[in-house]
Amino acid sequence: MVDVTEIAFGQDGTDRHHLGAGWSGDELGYRWSMGSQSELWLDHPGGEADCVLEVMLAPYLHPPQLAAQRLAVLARGVPLGVASVDHVRTLAFRVPATVLAGQGPVRITFLHPDAAAPASHGHPDDQRMLAFSFRRLRLSRTSATAAPRGITGAGGVIAADIGSLIGLPAAQFVLRFESLGDNCEFGLVQRRCGAEPLGLLRFSNITLDQLLRALDAGFDGLGEPENMEFWLEDGTKPEYVLRDRSFGLVFHTFLHPGDVVEADLIAQQATRLKFLRRKLLEDLTNGDKIFVIKRNDPLTQAEVLPVLTSLRRHAPQARLLYVVPATPDRPPGTVIETADGLLCGHIDQFAPPDRVPELSLEPWLEVCVNAARLAAAQPEPVQSA
Repeated sequence: MVDVTEIAFGQDGTDRHHLGAGWSGDELGYRWSMGSQSELWLDHPGGEADCVLEVMLAPYLHPPQLAAQRLAVLARGVPLGVASVDHVRTLAFRVPATVLAGQGPVRITFLHPDAAAPASHGHPDDQRMLAFSFRRLRLSRTSATAAPRGITGAGGVIAADIGSLIGLPAAQFVLRFESLGDNCEFGLVQRRCGAEPLGLLRFSNITLDQLLRALDAGFDGLGEPENMEFWLEDGTKPEYVLRDRSFGLVFHTFLHPGDVVEADLIAQQATRLKFLRRKLLEDLTNGDKIFVIKRNDPLTQAEVLPVLTSLRRHAPQARLLYVVPATPDRPPGTVIETADGLLCGHIDQFAPPDRVPELSLEPWLEVCVNAARLAAAQPEPVQSA
């Protein structure tokens, strides 16, 4: 992933020469898009590959009347994607190489039909129709074009069959994947296959926004004792849970009263976190693993593409598998490569948050098998795109 254009918005920003219609005056660190439409003009990125357009923005809101705003993005009049935004977000959209064919600048259009005036919500001095405060924009060139390709699910895979399908026993095969945090579901998939890999985010929770910030910073500052706190979580067997405030990372220690002296807990876990941080960055640089991300509130491509671009700033060959619920035309086990290095897997259901061990193992394993096949450039045609 090669950044070819980067724009900072607002005072001391670099946006002025790119602005078309539909913008406010600059403010410190951002600029508002206004009305129902705004546009930017970008220099042509060159090359013949797909690009990724990434924007960091925040909507004007006034809950409960205006709890989110809709956004649609177009390049040269071609729709790239839509999103509903209810807080500061980083979103990204694939720009196909066909859209960029031909020379000349590239017009990016943002449609925001829910723009509203603060004057309508108790601020009479501000009559502007505000949509989104834009903070940052990047246009990055990928290494290849990517027409959708994939493998349709066939009903699940049992662990005992993975050796004949992939050539590795299940316990070794699942080590080729690494979780980017949410809950313990994928970590337990690995455990069910007899694997217990060390991973910073395997049994951790981190928000998507904090994950992006952490990846861009290389998790710098993680594991510093002054940023850490712990508590004893109730349950049939109370467990110490830690939080690292540098990125809001909450993780299981699997330690219980009597396993450790409380006064030593922070120091011990600080050492462990620093080691796991180094290991994650080394695994990422090596490029051998497929990183896995999911949320019980399903992720969209616009939300996960920024994660892939962040991964690829560490390693150009990085691959990301995001997992979502199956649909009638994408049965459980189906995996589609929707952009270069971005794989979308489908399972029947996620485990309930309060009963994570009740996961759907066989669909998860089929997703992993089919993702590995796609990553190895052994696709079968998509049955339903």
